[in-house]
Amino acid sequence: MVENIRIYNFCPCYKDFEGELICLNDDNLIDIDRGMIGLEILGRDATLDGVKRFEVGDGTTCFTSIYTHEDCVYCVSQGWKIRIHNEDITEDMLNQSIKLYTLGDIEPTIDCASCVYGILLALVLVQDQASIKRYLDEFSLKVAIKLAEIEQVPTEVNGDYFKTVQTFLVSLLDDQYYWQDVHDKYSSSRADEQMSTIAKMMTQLDRNQFQFYSQVLNIKGVDNARLLMKMLSHILRISKGIYDLNNEIHSMIVSKTWDEYSEDKILTDKIKHYLQKSRTLDHFFGNILDIVKTAR
Repeated sequence: MVENIRIYNFCPCYKDFEGELICLNDDNLIDIDRGMIGLEILGRDATLDGVKRFEVGDGTTCFTSIYTHEDCVYCVSQGWKIRIHNEDITEDMLNQSIKLYTLGDIEPTIDCASCVYGILLALVLVQDQASIKRYLDEFSLKVAIKLAEIEQVPTEVNGDYFKTVQTFLVSLLDDQYYWQDVHDKYSSSRADEQMSTIAKMMTQLDRNQFQFYSQVLNIKGVDNARLLMKMLSHILRISKGIYDLNNEIHSMIVSKTWDEYSEDKILTDKIKHYLQKSRTLDHFFGNILDIVKTAR
């Protein structure tokens, strides 16, 4: 008996963040190495056994290809089910997202990945206000834990949510004060205008994040639909500011030589820490832009 499968030469969970290749499957940010394999090797008439023979299972190799089988969607290289926001993506959801994106019978490519991912996320959340609130709660908690490197914290929103987020807000304030001092130092001496600009932008990034988390805390108790819509619209604007500013800062930092600052260990450690968290900001706030704008 021949197993009915279909190969797609792209994966919605593939992300190229300015040269950093990342897998977003199951709400993770996994560093990956891209390998070339797909329809040109497997063929459109590939069988399940044929695809399984190419499965690597090392957790890092990505063929940027997926396949559908029995209404589920799988990663060709790892064999993982494709999951977004704790939900298995079905073949029907994948087809819906592709049709919504391409508006026709165009075969999706890897360039379609981010847009299809955003549509799938919206389908998972069903564009429902309560679901969006839960998403903001769950992911803001997850990101706060990840970025502040907080240990021994609740893994669920129903835990000590306020304490965890408030701890992160304090760390954002400390970071903001640090970058303000760096800005003052370099702007007064005019020795390095680019460093002064980066520090000013980092200060604004911390301010925007502080505002975002404060707003998320505020909407937890809002049940009035009209007020909620206004607050979600405001959160969208803040999220766009964070998303755009983060990408601008990241581009400036990776294009700059930091050897001359090697003696300032605090500064270089701050830069390294930012580069580690910048892709988390890109992923999370990119998602916010995808889903919150559907509820406007």
